[in-house]
Amino acid sequence: MQFGEFAGNVAAKQQLGAMIDAGRFPHALLLEGEAGSGRRMLAACIARAAVCREPDFTRRPCGVCAACQKTTHPDIVTFGGDGAALSVDTIRRLREEAYVLPNESPYRVMILAQAHTMTPQAQNALLKILEEPPAHVLFVLTCNNRSQLLQTICSRCVCIPVSPVEWEEALLVLRRLLPQTEQAVLQQAHALFGGCVGRVVEGLNEGVWQQVLELVPLMAAALVAPTEWPLLQLTARLEKDKTLTDGVLAGLQLVLRDALVLQYGGGRLLSTAPKEAQSLAGRLSGQRLVSLLEQTEQLQQAHKHNMNNTLFLTRLCACLRQAAGS
Repeated sequence: MQFGEFAGNVAAKQQLGAMIDAGRFPHALLLEGEAGSGRRMLAACIARAAVCREPDFTRRPCGVCAACQKTTHPDIVTFGGDGAALSVDTIRRLREEAYVLPNESPYRVMILAQAHTMTPQAQNALLKILEEPPAHVLFVLTCNNRSQLLQTICSRCVCIPVSPVEWEEALLVLRRLLPQTEQAVLQQAHALFGGCVGRVVEGLNEGVWQQVLELVPLMAAALVAPTEWPLLQLTARLEKDKTLTDGVLAGLQLVLRDALVLQYGGGRLLSTAPKEAQSLAGRLSGQRLVSLLEQTEQLQQAHKHNMNNTLFLTRLCACLRQAAGS
């Protein structure tokens, strides 16, 4: 199988390649990874490989056959991915579509984007067709974390983890997508967005990066302010933007990491707020910094599980201030 511009993820490529190169398409695949990790690109690549007409499966998708040349293919149908929760009505419509025979290819590919947004009723409705799928259908689900789905759904899918891309390989992609951006900025954004190339591109193109640059130093300073009020004021700016919240949490984590590096005589810093890292290193003990770093990591994990954002930000203030001993 050919993976095109899908970078990194050697293990995922090997697992998929071993199946598809042999002409075997599992009836259901679950691509698990953070937003911006490339799971949507991989889902599209798998779908294209399934409808490609190239006889040699190792060369699919070939990019030159009639099926590959089509901008939209009638045998590839996508549900979800617009940010809204997937309702039971959407899954019922998917089930109806699944029984329609393919137009041109041996497979009809049903992509279910952001499957983790399914309601419990929707998941139960999907389970029925996953248990007894039509022979011509290939389901490709994407999700943030498989723990957000029913275990019975996961057990009926081949789960493929999609991981962040290491800097050296990500740089090749980012230089092509963002040719006007300085390498130092690309490296900082890569570290900030956890190696998720899609989030780096989105963050730099849509202004999230600039907001993170502004907020992270202010929030780092607010950790040790005399009262909780400055931190509460700053978190109010995050209430309606989960992407920005993710970026700020990642930025704080890098600042705390740099503070520990400085405290123990290390050298190279990664954060976008070196002055604040220096200040925290001088004002907090190593134990406090480690506690803050652990709390930030736990908050990142909680945020990935779609916790109510208002409650989450209240928890963030309380946890970080307590960890800082303020």
